[in-house]
Amino acid sequence: MQSYKILICEIKKLFKDFLAVLYFLKFYASQRKKIKNSDIIFFFPYYHTGGAERVHTNILKSIHNKKCCVIFTHKSATNNFKANFNEYAECIELNEILNKKSKIINDLLFKLIYKTINKSKTANIVFGSNTTYFYAILPYIENSKVKIDLIHALSKDDLREDDFVKTAKIIDKRIVINNKAKSDIVQIYNKNNMDFELSKRIGIIENGIEIGNKTFQKKAKNRIGYIGRWSEEKRPEVFLEIAKQIKSIYPAFEFVMAGTGMKSNIDKISEAEVQFLGEITNADELQDLYSSLKFVLITSVYEGFPMIFMESMIHGVIPISTNVGGISEHIKNNFNGILIKNADNEKQLEKQFVESIKKLIEDKNLADEISKNAFEYAQNNFSIEKFNKSYQQLLN
Repeated sequence: MQSYKILICEIKKLFKDFLAVLYFLKFYASQRKKIKNSDIIFFFPYYHTGGAERVHTNILKSIHNKKCCVIFTHKSATNNFKANFNEYAECIELNEILNKKSKIINDLLFKLIYKTINKSKTANIVFGSNTTYFYAILPYIENSKVKIDLIHALSKDDLREDDFVKTAKIIDKRIVINNKAKSDIVQIYNKNNMDFELSKRIGIIENGIEIGNKTFQKKAKNRIGYIGRWSEEKRPEVFLEIAKQIKSIYPAFEFVMAGTGMKSNIDKISEAEVQFLGEITNADELQDLYSSLKFVLITSVYEGFPMIFMESMIHGVIPISTNVGGISEHIKNNFNGILIKNADNEKQLEKQFVESIKKLIEDKNLADEISKNAFEYAQNNFSIEKFNKSYQQLLN
């Protein structure tokens, strides 16, 4: 029986190795041409739903006149942004090869990619974000190529710190989305006794969105939303507890959640009497959702600056958030949003959120004033034009 199990395992391994070889040959025959013939090579992890993925597609859109190739290094949970990436770039997925875990094939793939980039006569820029594969390959890219990375946000004891340190001298330009992220990178450099001159390579390009022609309207619906993915650092359970407490006092208020990774937690969501809207990928449906909200909550341990704040504030939605990352660079407490002091104690955190929401519910004039300020701030500060111009200058 034991020998039979060993035989089955060996057969499975041989089959995986066979598939790895097959996919590698496919890559060699067709995919590497996409790299060779491009102007800019991008390394991104995913094309599924996410604020970072939205930013990445916006970057490609801003330089639509360039021949771009995007190399995806991880398996995406959904196809949400796949069509957007395909519209503006030639796309390659490595996961079907990498997940076979054949060291020989993966090493061959790694070498083939960096050698193809180095030999390309047109690919002069290599750009990466949120993937360790990019940082692994950087030391093998010739000095004649311009190397750029984008860092959206850093967490406490960020696992990428070693990558940032090792590539600091290789990177020509390190882009962050706000002053907080820049300060975090500088602190990492200082902690590792790195040359101060390297800090001068850090540049800030803030995210942007398409504003459109909108007019401010007072919020009529009593609806509070959580939009994003279900993940540990975002503390969605805190949102559910807030929903329970607010609904016990104000039964007319409705709580909704939309995003990814939530289906496995549908029982928790239902128990809290929160409506699950699924993953909303249609742009018009997303705008309708924002229009229906009075407040949008962020309960995260860390953030850069959430795209959902930009996208919701142009509808006059009041952001209520833990004061983490670069959020306070745009959100001023009791002016255009509410900032909650971050706390590891979730009960204490929930209490702060509940008290802030109760205050806004009871003081309608204050809520209307903050809503109008949020709308006007978004109109004046979140336009995509500055974002586009900055990336065009960087990548041209």
